[in-house]
Amino acid sequence: MRKRVVFPGDRIGTIEEFKAGKGVYEENRELFAFVAGFLELKNKVVNVSSFRTIPEIKKDDIVIGRIVDIRGNFAMVEIVRKKGESRDLSYTNHGFLHVSNVGERVENIGNAINYLDIIKARVLDPSPRLSIKEPEMGVLKAFCSSCRNELFLDSGRLKCRSCGKEEIRKVSDSYGKGEW
Repeated sequence: MRKRVVFPGDRIGTIEEFKAGKGVYEENRELFAFVAGFLELKNKVVNVSSFRTIPEIKKDDIVIGRIVDIRGNFAMVEIVRKKGESRDLSYTNHGFLHVSNVGERVENIGNAINYLDIIKARVLDPSPRLSIKEPEMGVLKAFCSSCRNELFLDSGRLKCRSCGKEEIRKVSDSYGKGEW
């Protein structure tokens, strides 16, 4: 029997017909391919084996992410890319940055990062817990907390061209350079 090739979003069947396995997701009682690959059916479980392996996050990886929530001493980071990989991660992964992993003595994590900032961080463990303590880690791109325009770095301070506000962040050595 020839293997069927599927692409992300291709309808595979229903939950009445099959059980979702690896590379398959369910939406409104229907099953769809999550990755491009070969469709495989075994014991009523449908899997899609990817053409290429999708990067996973592990300890000591360097990742890029966006701050999506700040609560107390924690920030939630939506991780979007792993250094050395040109592909997206296997799923949208959220990491956690604690104030103790910022590297500066701050009472509130909001004094080092802010909502929607793009950060470069090191993965500490598979949960994944993140750190921006190292000089090359930290905010790569920041946005004004008043008008949401991009901030530029001038003599160690972040400034907004639109409203003139100055803000403080734990910036990466690569801030504003378009590299990581």
